[in-house]
Formats: sequence, C-alpha cells, structure tokens
Amino acid sequence: MKADDEWASTLELLERRRAPYAGPLATIAGDILRRFPPAGGAVLEVGAGAGQLRDWLPASLRARAMHSEPSAAAVKALHRRAPDAGAVRAPVEALPIPNGACGAVLGLCVFDAIPDARAAAAEVARVLAPGGRFVHLMDMATLLEQPFAKLAASGLVPLPNVFGDPGDHEWPLDIVLLQREWLDDLLRFAGQIGHPFSKAFAPVFAPFLAAAFDAGAATNAFKAIAGSGERRRALAATLTSVNRLFAAHGHPTVDPLPFHSARYLQSQLKTTFAGAGFEIELSEIVARAIRRPAAADEKTIRYRSLCVGHERLEDALPRRLLAAERLDPGPGDIVVEAGVFVFVARRV
Repeated sequence: MKADDEWASTLELLERRRAPYAGPLATIAGDILRRFPPAGGAVLEVGAGAGQLRDWLPASLRARAMHSEPSAAAVKALHRRAPDAGAVRAPVEALPIPNGACGAVLGLCVFDAIPDARAAAAEVARVLAPGGRFVHLMDMATLLEQPFAKLAASGLVPLPNVFGDPGDHEWPLDIVLLQREWLDDLLRFAGQIGHPFSKAFAPVFAPFLAAAFDAGAATNAFKAIAGSGERRRALAATLTSVNRLFAAHGHPTVDPLPFHSARYLQSQLKTTFAGAGFEIELSEIVARAIRRPAAADEKTIRYRSLCVGHERLEDALPRRLLAAERLDPGPGDIVVEAGVFVFVARRV
C-alpha cells in the first residue's frame, strides 16, 4: 500500500490532469448512470480516493452514496472535499456491507490496481442485490505492473508506441511488443558495432531482459521513456536505424505487436465478472465533447483530448476525433473531448 505522502502526491496529480476535462468527464458519468440506473438500496463507491467520482454523480445519487477506500490519506482528502460524505476504510475485497444491501457499486480507476480481481468481483456480487449494477469508469491510463508480468512470462517486451499516434485508434494504442530473444540479440549486435541504441537503451531494457523479472523496475523503465518526448524520439530513431543494420547483416526482422493496455483491462473485467455471476451490459470507450472558452494556458491550442490516459493538445482539430458529434472552435474557444472506458455489469 502506498504511504500517505505518496497517495497525496498521486491524488494531486490526478486532480491536475482531470481539471481541463471536467465538463465532458462529468457528462459521461451522468449519462452512464442515467442509462444504467442503480436498483433500490445504497450506492457504494469502492476505491473512492479523494472523491472525484462523487463530484460527477447526479445529485439524486450523491445523496444515496457511501464510499469505501483503504487509504487513510485518501479518506481524509475525501472528507475535506465533501464533509457530509459517508466513508469507511476498507478494501474492495472485504467490504463492511451486509449481503445484498446495494443497488449499485461504482468505481473510478480501481480494478486495474487490485491484486485479486476475482476476490473483489465476488465481494461486489455479495453486496449487490439481484439486478444491481457494477459500474466502472477508467479515464486514466491503466497500471502496468500486472500486464507487464504476464507479458514477461510470454517472452514479450513492451515499448511505448513511438511509431505512430496512439490516438489514431478507438482504443489508444499505447504499447507495442517485441520478442524478448530478438531484442536481446539486437542489443548485443548494437553493442558490438558501437551503435548508440545500445548505450542509450540497454540500461532501460535491462529489467525486461533480466533472469528474475521485477515488474516495478520494468514499469519505471517504461515510464522513463513514455513520459519524455525526447526519449521517445530517440528510441524511434535509434531502433529504426539499428534494425536496418541488423537486417543488412542477415538477421531476422520482426514487426512489433500492438497492445492496448485498456483493452487488456477490458478482457480481464469481462472474464472476471462473467465468472462471478454477472451479465455484461456495456464494455466500450464512451466519449463526449464540449466547446468552451480557452483558459490562459490554452491560448495556442484549439483542441485537447484525454482518452484513457492518452492526451492530445493540437492547434487545429485532428483527423480523428473521439466523439461522434463534431464541434468547431470559435474565436477564443477550444474543443475539449474525453474518452472513458466504461464497464457495466448487472448481477443476475
């Protein structure tokens, strides 16, 4: 579990990232909960954090809502945000709620961080009344430790998608995969010929190629590239260059495999909740767009979007938009879109 100061830093970062998209994110949450209304009984939010989802709830549901959260720091932040909110400290795997007491269980960016998703889904099923719904929203990038461990076991190494715009796909294509043995051979070849790919990226890929896989170290190495435009450009250029030389020396070439981290979570949720006695009612990206006056720090851009953690800032509308409706910015305006992975399952 994270220390309190680390939780506080994480919650503050999420607040800042979500702030420009508050309008469309709240619209998505409200629309989904009107389309899939809770049954009678309490509305329980699990993994409530500092109460962001509570802010997005329609007023009628907010009055029925109670919140569970394992972190003491997060519960304190939630009470500062909403002093009248009912909150208990509890993990989703062990909720202090009677059987069948809830008409809905809600979560915002929760189930990618749960070590035992089957136990959590069983506990959600226990507290839900028959016909009650589980509604999970994912507006940020998924946590990567669990999928990276599974990829390592399959001999695959994840790279940030530096070869195209992740937003060109309905589900952001944020990761591409290389065969571990092939990458190991490529790095060895680059070192032998003195190619800069080896010096720049051999230390980065070391956690992925180590005999004992450390998911935390590998994830940190991945983020060091993904979070830096300079490092992303360097990886694309040097990997392309050394791969050509590798092929010219008679070595095999490989095409990177696509991997959508949000779609991985989608497959996990579908399998887990179907096995826990739920009917899957919705499992897709839901997007909304608004037009609003540009803020002081948005004067040079006309479009911005956030789709499951992937952000775009553009000086004109891009070729592919998230939402079905097309809005054009007027003078001094900006078009803002949000895309959220929404998962809804009904207890049968």
